[in-house]
Order: sequence, then C-alpha cells, then structure tokens
Amino acid sequence: MKSLAVYIVSGRWKAVAVTATSGMLALLLLPLGCVGAGVIALVTLHIGVVSGLQVLVLAAAAMIALYALAGIKTAGGISIAVLLWLPCWLAAMVLRQTREPAAAIKTTVLFGMALLLLVYASIQDPAAVWLEILKEMLAVLEKMDFRLQGMTDDLLQELASRMTGMVLSWLVLAITASLLLARWWQSVLVRPGAFREEFGKLRFGNSAGLLTLGMMLAASFTSGTFGEIVNQLAMIMLSVYLLVALAVLHSLVRQSGRGSGWLVAIYLLLAFVPQAKLLLEAGGLLDTWVDLRGRFERRRRSG
Repeated sequence: MKSLAVYIVSGRWKAVAVTATSGMLALLLLPLGCVGAGVIALVTLHIGVVSGLQVLVLAAAAMIALYALAGIKTAGGISIAVLLWLPCWLAAMVLRQTREPAAAIKTTVLFGMALLLLVYASIQDPAAVWLEILKEMLAVLEKMDFRLQGMTDDLLQELASRMTGMVLSWLVLAITASLLLARWWQSVLVRPGAFREEFGKLRFGNSAGLLTLGMMLAASFTSGTFGEIVNQLAMIMLSVYLLVALAVLHSLVRQSGRGSGWLVAIYLLLAFVPQAKLLLEAGGLLDTWVDLRGRFERRRRSG
C-alpha cells in the first residue's frame, strides 16, 4: 500500500487516474468508490487543499465521461463525486487545518445530518418512497423463492421510516473510512505508526456525547414526521461512535498484548451480526464518560 501512496502523491494525473478508476470500479463493488475519496483526501492532506480539489474535479469529469462513453447513466458517477468525494475533501481540509481527526469526523456527521434535512425538505414522504422500494425488493426475492420470515407490514413500515437515516449513516461511515484511509497512507509516507497512535486516542468529547444522548432521548419522546427526522438524526450522530468503540478495542488489545485474532473476531462479528454495530456504538458513546482506555492503562500500571 505504501507504493500506491507514493504513486498517488507523485503526480496530479496519477492521482486523477486512480480516483477515476475507483469511480468506475464502484459500479462492480460500491465500497471501491471509497478508494477514490481516500486519494482525494490524501492529496489534500499531503500536498494541499487546492490540489485535492483539482484532483476531485478532474477525476469526476473523467469518470462521468467514461460513464457516458460506456452507455451508463451518469447520475451514478455524479452521486459518487457529490456524496462521497466532495464531503471527504471537505473533511480532509478540516483535518489539515485543525490536525484533529475528531473535528474532521464531526464535519462528516454534519454533512449527513444536512443531507437528511434536505431529503425531508424536497420529498414529501421519504418513508412512502422507501416502502415502495422495499416492497419491490421483497417481490423480487419471492420470485427467487427466498422469503424473509417475520417481515410483517408493520415491520416493513417501521423499516421504511428509518431507511433514509440508515443509508446516510452508512454514507457518513464510508466518508470517514475514506478519510482514515488517507490519514493512514499519509502516516506510511511521513511517519509509520503515527496513524495507529492517533486512531487509538479517538474521542469526541463531552459536548458531542451529551448532544448525541439528548437527540436519542428526544427521539423517544417525539412522533410523526418530526419524530422520524429526530430519530434518524440521532442515528447519524450515533453512527460514528462505532469508530470510537473500534479505537477503544484496538487500544485495549494493544495494551493487553493480545494477538490480532481478537480484532479479527470483532470485525467478523460486525460483518455477520447487525446488532453488534448498535452495541459497539453504545459502547463508544459510553466511553465519553467512562474512559475505558484510561482506566485500563491505570490498572495495568498499578498492577
């Protein structure tokens, strides 16, 4: 990966080529679009804000042109550029100026929240739109003789009312993961091991924790469209605490001297048990006040 990072920062057009290729490959596997966002963020962090923006614009133009030549709707390419690459560039700009990963990640959360409000301002009933999409998906699955047990109309309606927030939560995590990839690349180029130290200390502070907790409480006492919005805003705010939980776990495993097998098990749990994500998010939020890393370090030194 170091050779790729060196290649990216060695010339503007090389960075553009990698970014545009990432955007095309996202057609096959959507997460590959994060590589392009990471390239833009790396150029922004390592070379400069203007250089990062130039790579974004040139790569987006190249990607959209390739989409058109291939006879593919350009809306997909535009969405990748606007919803993934652009906010990642903004977050990288914040990180470059503040040198605070938490501040940059908060920028991605604000982007997700603003996008949610924009959706509700432009679409009268997003839940109804999602309900139709989900019904069509279920119909396709049923034609393939695959039926989801326990999927009642009430459960489907509940899922539809949360879908916008769920999608935007994953978008925020994708943007943040791209930013962290760029930060890791930068540490490989400049100071190997720096990213591990920085990530292990990731925290968002008491004010962010209290605001997130307050939004979660407000969601439980509101209903209707306003309740939907508040619930999904809380979902987006809580999502990045998954990263705090992972930072805590990485730090604890390193402090205890345990093997990386523990971390592999945790990531496998996240991949195959959806409820694990919510559990880790809650743990990450709890660390705001409990400081698990500090407690473990003090116990280790005293013991």
